Amino acid sequence: MGTFQKVLLVDDDDIVNSINSVIIKHAKFATEVESINNVQTAIDFLKTTGDTPDVIFLDLNMPGLDGWDFMEEYEKLNITDGTKVIMLTSSISAKDEERASSSKQIAAFISKPLSPELLEKIYSSHLISS
Repeated sequence: MGTFQKVLLVDDDDIVNSINSVIIKHAKFATEVESINNVQTAIDFLKTTGDTPDVIFLDLNMPGLDGWDFMEEYEKLNITDGTKVIMLTSSISAKDEERASSSKQIAAFISKPLSPELLEKIYSSHLISS
């Protein structure tokens, strides 16, 4: 598996972000991991940083603005540098999965929890081929 420079985790659960950060670093999936626990802060981060992430792991179900709200704002940013969005969620809704698969911006709809094996699958199935 290759190593990305930067990954952004957007999940309202700080513990999940911490665990995912450790998994990503331990698996050498990315050298830098940024964790943000709400949609507005994540959008502001993307607007102000000149260093966009290679991969964004996005939770769907969050209080206030959710993953779909993030995607609406993200699409307005017109980031065309190859950033891949992976929807990493506990949602089992077929409607959510259908909506994600119809989005050109979302590379994959993956169920939590993240693991080294799942990172390998995401990398080989959704990131290097797209």
